[in-house]
Amino acid sequence: MPSQETPYQDWQAEALWQALTPLLPGISIEVLARVDSTNTALLERVKNEARGGSPQPYGRRSHDMQPCLLVAEQQSHGRGRMGRAWLSSHGGSSLTFSLGLPMQVADWSGLSLAVGCAIADALEPVDQIPGPQAPRLMLKWPNDIWLDGRKLGGILIETVPAGSQRMVIIGVGLNIHELGGGAAPEPSPAAFSTGFAALQEFRPGIQAPEVLALIAPALARALNSFQNEGFAPWQAPYARRDLTLGRQVSAGSLHGISRGISATGELLVESPEQGLQPVSGGEVSLRFSGGSSGSGN
Repeated sequence: MPSQETPYQDWQAEALWQALTPLLPGISIEVLARVDSTNTALLERVKNEARGGSPQPYGRRSHDMQPCLLVAEQQSHGRGRMGRAWLSSHGGSSLTFSLGLPMQVADWSGLSLAVGCAIADALEPVDQIPGPQAPRLMLKWPNDIWLDGRKLGGILIETVPAGSQRMVIIGVGLNIHELGGGAAPEPSPAAFSTGFAALQEFRPGIQAPEVLALIAPALARALNSFQNEGFAPWQAPYARRDLTLGRQVSAGSLHGISRGISATGELLVESPEQGLQPVSGGEVSLRFSGGSSGSGN
């Protein structure tokens, strides 16, 4: 349920609205102290419209299908990919938000990759990375953001029909400081027991509202780009941050070496038995199965 409590932090919503309005006309920004799930809250608005459009207990009416950025300082039933939990606590230890908007896209493939890349580039601009040095912020296909070899955050994208349109809900969760009371680790196999990272390790002292002010405009620009051009323009920027590239991976029953991402956002896995195989995001959850492959293997 949404909370009527006063948010803990100053989110500078007016300044953020001014930055986002030229990119997403008609956008509204809502900040809640507590909610079950920001993605669920926005999805319920769309579903409520299909049931007749009765007023919501907070925020705008459900029939208003304009873009909406919904921020929650605490999520009690946040959701990650494959039904996993992504929780956050009151007090700024994490940033959790969802952006909902109508989009007309011929091919949704690769959207989570473009979103991850846009967020990483906003926090660590490529032109500020010295020479051949690898970025500290890397992307693990299809929806995770990693910092220095540990998971920093994740992305959950859901779509739902809304009359003649389709609404996309993009949920983002990022750890801001140490996780003693922050985002709860998702259940994961031993191959992923690498610990969890916090953004303040990379940008000391930064707080959740500052992070949102950095990444929300970048996310809006990425969505506009994706709607017009699809994933192809993001293939090269993603490759620079591809955590799996050249590493042994397992994708369901397929085991092999990651050879990067296709122009439509598929993971390319090369195995001795099956050769080069594309893997779609909706089919499997990727796991590392070993170290790097070594040059030329």
